[in-house]
This record gives sequence, C-alpha cells and structure tokens, in this order.
Amino acid sequence: MENNLYIDERLEQQKISEYFAQHKELDPKDEKAQSELMNNLIGELVMNTRLIAPVAIKEGKDGKKDIVFQLIKSTQGENFFPVFTASEELEKWEGLKDYRTIQLIFDNYAQMLAANDTCGGFVVNPFSDNFRVSKQSAQTWYEHKQMIVQGHASHMITKDSKYEVYAPSPFPFQLSDKLCETAKDIPDVKRIWLRGIKLDGTDGYLAVVEFGGDREKTLSALGNGSRDYLNGMPIHFVAYAPGFAEQAVKDVIPIYAK
Repeated sequence: MENNLYIDERLEQQKISEYFAQHKELDPKDEKAQSELMNNLIGELVMNTRLIAPVAIKEGKDGKKDIVFQLIKSTQGENFFPVFTASEELEKWEGLKDYRTIQLIFDNYAQMLAANDTCGGFVVNPFSDNFRVSKQSAQTWYEHKQMIVQGHASHMITKDSKYEVYAPSPFPFQLSDKLCETAKDIPDVKRIWLRGIKLDGTDGYLAVVEFGGDREKTLSALGNGSRDYLNGMPIHFVAYAPGFAEQAVKDVIPIYAK
C-alpha cells in the first residue's frame, strides 16, 4: 500500500466504512458474527485503509516543514490521535479551524505511538464510529502485519515493555546458520548475536545486529533469509547500540563476526 502524504487532498469513503455500518446493524448477542466482523474490520484497517490526520504544517529549520498533529482527550484525560477514514467524517468535527490534512496509514500511527509516551492510542472517526485503538493493540497488530508481509517483526522496546533475555534452549542451529549465510552477502554487517526473549509474555528470538548502512534494507534481508527457520516463533531484530541491545549481549559470543 502506498505511503504518500497526499497533503490537503480529499479522501472518499473506503471499504472499512462498510464494516462500520455492518457493526451497527449486528445483533450484539451474536458473538460469532461480531467476532468475524471485528476481525475483518481490523484487517482492513491495518492492511488497506488510508487515514486522514488534521494537522498544522509549519516552517521548520533548514527549510524543512514541521507537522503538528491534533490530539483529543478521553474522559480519563488521556491523549489520542484522531483519525478519519473519509473527508466527510472529518467534517463532522464541529469547531475545528485553521487545519490542513495529510493522509497516513496504520503503520505510521503504530510507529508514532511506540515512540510516544504521552499518547494512549488513536481513535477512528471519533464523531461517529468512535473506534478506539490502544497503543498496545497497535503494536500487536503492527507485528502481525510485519510477519505476514515480511516474515519477521520489529518490536520497539520501551520503558513499559516487559521482557526477559535468555539463552535459547535448544539452540536454533539452523536459524543461526541461515543468519550467518545471509550476513556474508551483506558487507555492512559486522556482528550478529542470537538470543531468546520473552517479550510482553511471548517467547521469541532476539537478533542483535551490528552494522553500518541502511537499517531497513539490512534487517529486512536478514529477516527474509530467516523466515523458514523460525519454527513458528517471532524474531525481533535490534541494532547493536548502547542501552538495551548492548546489555542483552553482554559477555555473549556472537554467532557471526566479520
């Protein structure tokens, strides 16, 4: 799906609007139908929906533009990003003045929320459907999407993450060999460590990679190479740096060193 901003362009109704309409008509006691529809709605939101964000665009330093997002507060005083699936949904926000719009996708919000300690999530069409997505749900859905699209997931470790790093047992020798084989064809990769990690209650593999050059290209190549050797486990790639990654591999011998 394209990830262009489409500044100040109108957005017509999308397929997700059909799911919201169906949700209003469903019998709330029909749990099977409710669950099936919700899965379809979430899948459409995560994979295919463009989202309008009302913003202010200001001149920043060095000729770059700063984008300032509008926020709304829940009744508990928590901040949320308001997002809209069509221009006519945004027009239901009475009193909103002097705004511009950009179009984003689900991935953008998942990434912004992971790096933002002051926002609790985002709300889709807050003045009609009022579908709230928490920060935790956004991160979980984003990882699932990455596994479907890329075969591996990136998980941002924050101060709120619950994790335990350990030596995997049994050690995944096939996965280790494949990572090393793939790394030989990537000149920028210097070292790789392979650990186990229980992250927010789920066991997986942790690959700490020391490299130079393009982050996304390097980690995607390693992830694509390893996808057939995960045995149903997620793998989380982290760049070697002071802090979490450095501590995770302290006194551990790398599986690959150039």
